[in-house]
Amino acid sequence: MTILIVDDEPESRTLLTAILTEHRYQVRAADGGELALATLSHTRPELILLDIRMPNMNGFEVCRQLKNRTDTRDIPVMFITASGDMEEKLEGLRLGAVDYVTKPFQREELLARVRTHVELGRLRAHLEDQVAARTAELRESEERFRNMANAAPVMIWASGMDKLCTFINRRWLEFTGRRFDEEMGDGWAHNVHEDDLQRWLATYSSSFDARQGFTMEYRLRRADGEYRWILANGVPRFAPAGVFQGYVGSCADITDLKQTHEKNLASQKLESLGLMAAGVAHDFGNLIGAILAGVDLARSEMSIRTPGRKHLETIETAATHATGIVKLLMASAGAGGVSNASEPMNLSFIVEQILGLLKYSISTRAVVRSNLAKDLPSIRGNVAEIQQVVMNLITNAIEALGDQAGFITVETENAHGPPENPEGDYVRLKVTDTGPGMSDETRGRIFDQFFTTKSHGRGLGLSVVRGIIRSHRGEINVLSTPGKGTTFEVLFACAS
Repeated sequence: MTILIVDDEPESRTLLTAILTEHRYQVRAADGGELALATLSHTRPELILLDIRMPNMNGFEVCRQLKNRTDTRDIPVMFITASGDMEEKLEGLRLGAVDYVTKPFQREELLARVRTHVELGRLRAHLEDQVAARTAELRESEERFRNMANAAPVMIWASGMDKLCTFINRRWLEFTGRRFDEEMGDGWAHNVHEDDLQRWLATYSSSFDARQGFTMEYRLRRADGEYRWILANGVPRFAPAGVFQGYVGSCADITDLKQTHEKNLASQKLESLGLMAAGVAHDFGNLIGAILAGVDLARSEMSIRTPGRKHLETIETAATHATGIVKLLMASAGAGGVSNASEPMNLSFIVEQILGLLKYSISTRAVVRSNLAKDLPSIRGNVAEIQQVVMNLITNAIEALGDQAGFITVETENAHGPPENPEGDYVRLKVTDTGPGMSDETRGRIFDQFFTTKSHGRGLGLSVVRGIIRSHRGEINVLSTPGKGTTFEVLFACAS
């Protein structure tokens, strides 16, 4: 326990040294400020007793220099003064002194004040050591967390009490292709899809305020520009004493998992729809069979000249057309009714058949124009499936016009192959309507399963159409301009 006494009066130094030494303090004395400052470079005391009024360098200046040096600023200083001037005492405290003793000093008071400040100094040093050790532990813990987070196969983030991001792991930076400093604060939001950002912020903010965990899905732009579906989980983090410190969370790319789930769901829907369609087609086929049987029975009881015979023939024609529709429905449901055999066929003849079947479904305000090549080469395929393609495309054109006036144009012609396969002869089918057309976004999704722009649609027609065309090694393209209409173009290879 070393105490430095700085006083220009020998009697005062001697008395202070005697009192403190008697109580087992180690004492060093200096007769001026310059000597005191010089000795501090060799030995560090636990307390300095400093006289205010000294020649050359007074106590205030010594104290000022002590507090300006990093190696001495935390040594407690007690001023010794014979003055009762309160302003002088306040000035000493303002400079950083911890206490003062007035000359002539009382022995017990001096010892009590010295003991108090020595113990306080030791306590402060102990606390500083504990803080330093705890800080080192926290840094080590933080380093362990960063190392584990950077080694994790998922994206990990952390935020502070101000809701702003304070940490992003290496996997996140690799995914987004951005720098660490770019993601700090609210910079991470730069890559969140604009349609998901407000929902993300609302979920995060409400969970943060309630100190609750959260889980949500959103889209995040990858380094290659593609938006991927992300599953985010966030939980509040607390200090050992229960003090809230912010959030930590993880993010995983679930795009592939989500697509697999959607494909499985679509497959289940198709299977259910197929069973339903097969059942409906079977029952409807039985009704049509009963109608045709009734027609045969009625016709057998009529003479050729009977006035109602013509109406009976109209009923028979309509029922026969309905039978064709039922066969197509059975085929699309995979319930049989139509052979899967491949055979040559004339596409113009198929189109003519379908136009005859659909003529009663077309609005009176729509004008159907057909330009069907008579000398068209044959194509090879499943007749029922090709009929289904033609029917779906023409039906789409009819629905696109709705009750509006407009034109539906159906054409067949010889054609050359597509750019990626120009060799060989092809047959082209074009179905054009003057309806409202489609936006680029809609056109990009028009062949997706269960995507539809109709309130009553199921989003299956064009998906099935593309599947059939591909199974026949054909190609389908769509051209559409909002406000000007749509054209579907199909290419089939010639049978030869």
